[in-house]
Amino acid sequence: MKRIIIIFIAAICCMNMSNLMAQKKKAFNGTVKFSIKYEGDLDPQALAKAPTEVNYLIFENNTKVTQDLGGAFRHVITVGDSGKTILLFDIPGQKMAVVISKAENEEQRQGLTYDIVEGSDTKEICGFVCKRYDITITNIEEDKQHKMFVYTTDKIGLDEKINFDIPGLKGYPLYQETENNGIKTIYEAVEVKKKKVSSAEFLIPEGYQTMTLDEFQELLKNAGGGGDE
Repeated sequence: MKRIIIIFIAAICCMNMSNLMAQKKKAFNGTVKFSIKYEGDLDPQALAKAPTEVNYLIFENNTKVTQDLGGAFRHVITVGDSGKTILLFDIPGQKMAVVISKAENEEQRQGLTYDIVEGSDTKEICGFVCKRYDITITNIEEDKQHKMFVYTTDKIGLDEKINFDIPGLKGYPLYQETENNGIKTIYEAVEVKKKKVSSAEFLIPEGYQTMTLDEFQELLKNAGGGGDE
């Protein structure tokens, strides 16, 4: 009897180790490059200034994207497991880090509902078989709806926390198509590269002035830049 119990415990330990190893193998670290295309009656001057590609750095459930603001840079970091967002502003003569907590992110989504419908279509993107999801975001207070559809892969990101800005979406989107005011915007991954990524990429570097979202909005308000965005 004692021998049977020992064998049973050993089998459970082996199963747990296998599950842990499977989770470890699933973690994607690397970069994803997206092309951005526009369709519709877009002003030619606006179209000329609109971005045509964007690059994401990914480490497990964390993402980082760098935006060139013309002489300055903004880095947007999402920390999936904590639901936190970090905005890094690298402006000549000034470096600021704005930390948006999980509670603040959830507060910004109050009044919004997310209807996510899993489709039967699949699409191969950069070697990944992706599944379609149709998403309807409803602003209850304004009685407005915003619709989009995406194709996602479960090979990037540890779980749904990588998409905390769209609660309930499964997988990481490698394709997104959305329409706003008659202008269709299409994001599609054109290159996915696995590479070693340091977790330090998703921390606030030295030399940055750290502030809360409220402090940042007050700073914008005093500078005449609003603060309600």
